[in-house]
Amino acid sequence: MIPAASLKLVFERMAERDGVELRWLAVNTKAMHLDHQPRDDFEREAVKVLTAGQKQHELTAKGVYRRAGPITLKAECLTCHLPSRTSNASKLAGLLISIPVDEK
Repeated sequence: MIPAASLKLVFERMAERDGVELRWLAVNTKAMHLDHQPRDDFEREAVKVLTAGQKQHELTAKGVYRRAGPITLKAECLTCHLPSRTSNASKLAGLLISIPVDEK
């Protein structure tokens, strides 16, 4: 099983149990699933921020804390994410985390 796909069940359980949503984000590699493309302004900005080398992008709005952090993709990941690469230099994906918060 693909390592990132193996976490799908963990992500689903966290959403059911805690209301915490986790999702992969394509940053500077091929998205392995359409669901990994940026969906909104926050996620598009996260791609820019992470590509620029920053460690996170975050926002709290409408009762939800959102954070995007970098996930380093090493050579073994790039076999699928960048099959026609000319280098084994690491690339980035992102992990999106959305947590409901009390705005009091």
